[in-house]
Amino acid sequence: MSEAPGPHGEAWRPSATREALRQRAELVERTRRFFADRGVLEVDTPVLQGGANLDSGVLPFRLELPGGPRFLPTSPEHPLKRLLAAGSGDVWTLAPAFRSQELGRLHSPEFRMLEWYRLGWDDTRLLDEVVALFASLTGAPAQLEVLSWREAFRRHAGIDPHSVDDQTLARVIGDDAAIVAGDRRAALDLVQVARVEPHLGIGRWTALVDYPAEASAQARLRTGEDGLQVAARFEVYRDGIELANGYHELTDAAELASRLEAELRSRSGGELHDQRFAEAMRAGLPDCAGVAVGFDRLVMLALRLPSVALTRAFAWERQ
Repeated sequence: MSEAPGPHGEAWRPSATREALRQRAELVERTRRFFADRGVLEVDTPVLQGGANLDSGVLPFRLELPGGPRFLPTSPEHPLKRLLAAGSGDVWTLAPAFRSQELGRLHSPEFRMLEWYRLGWDDTRLLDEVVALFASLTGAPAQLEVLSWREAFRRHAGIDPHSVDDQTLARVIGDDAAIVAGDRRAALDLVQVARVEPHLGIGRWTALVDYPAEASAQARLRTGEDGLQVAARFEVYRDGIELANGYHELTDAAELASRLEAELRSRSGGELHDQRFAEAMRAGLPDCAGVAVGFDRLVMLALRLPSVALTRAFAWERQ
């Protein structure tokens, strides 16, 4: 097998070495043992679903089929939550996920998502388990820095994201300010990616917590230390790379429907609501916390590889 993508005309060859694939397989087995030891049920989830995941900034693939449109999942969240609503108990999966227009050193339109849910847990308790898993797979100590979203901006971008004026924000962004003009949330996201995230997880795991309410996605809200409403969610970083996104899950079906409807109105890509997911949420999602992990990135970190392409048998360009 080739050591890396081969020369022109050999695109049929694997992008990962045999040794990388062997080590990846071992990481999968260690992940499986981690959850088996904790009594979390492994499940398989569908690779086609009747409606789209509606995550801000994430674009799904839509397929036109004889029975109507189907969508490739951007994460296995919907079927996993349907299982939880049906009484499955704690579940986990390592599933294919698909995101349109994402390709680079850390991105691929097709990748593997590790996702799991814990009944009766909140995001704080789940964060400890995430770091325990990451430490066991990478060999890096479970040393954790917990940093609020607001403090991360203050420390690494030199601004308070709650009070910074638009002119100062544009100056911090620089040449790309015109791209996000008039969209404050997009502007702050750009600052986070360019100015904040490269400093996170250096020499230890870093968890960003207390995201603003408008970035709650499917997380519930709570009152933060400064009295403002914040999202009950975290993201975990290592070496400037985002690895995990976890929530204390919103169980209010009406509130969730309102958020998803607002997200759908902001789109023009032919996305549709996932009606079976909505029915499951109305039936009742139990109190739980859940987390999604980019498994290819975790493998890249564990094996000290420069890109996710080298963690997979066939990178996107070779599929």
